[in-house]
Amino acid sequence: MDSSTFNQIIVLKNIDHFSAVEIRTAYLSIKRDEVLDPASVRRFVYEELLKLVKRGWLKKRTSAKKGITRYIKTEQFDHDYLKDLTRSKEVINLSDADESNYLKTLANRLNQYSSELLEGLGAVNEYIALKDIYPERYAALKERYMAVQENNHILKGKISVLNELIKSTKEK
Repeated sequence: MDSSTFNQIIVLKNIDHFSAVEIRTAYLSIKRDEVLDPASVRRFVYEELLKLVKRGWLKKRTSAKKGITRYIKTEQFDHDYLKDLTRSKEVINLSDADESNYLKTLANRLNQYSSELLEGLGAVNEYIALKDIYPERYAALKERYMAVQENNHILKGKISVLNELIKSTKEK
């Protein structure tokens, strides 16, 4: 079971006065894993809720009439702590498939920007050639030339960032 998914649900501001079954349903809905056993997820949710009750972050209330247990967030409930915990676990839990998809995305973007840069370099060369052929149109050509040059510099920055990310990801 995944406590970061549980934390993701429980930190939502509008989640209060809830039952364990409601959290279990939300957990199953987010996970979308048909192999997960609802009974084991329910036990997991109860364990996580009990931890929060022991910390004083939740109060457990059972109704006298129907015997339904509901959980209420207390003043001590620390949204920021659980959000930070969830974020740090998300970064750590990058699976191999996620890493592979990440690298593919970086490589695709790198290829796209590289081809755009080549087009831009071709455009720069063409503006230089046209300036030599039509010196009277220098002002109009210079404006477009400068715009292409600026775009090329932006593309070089993007390419540099992607190369660094690919290199650092492969070194891990």
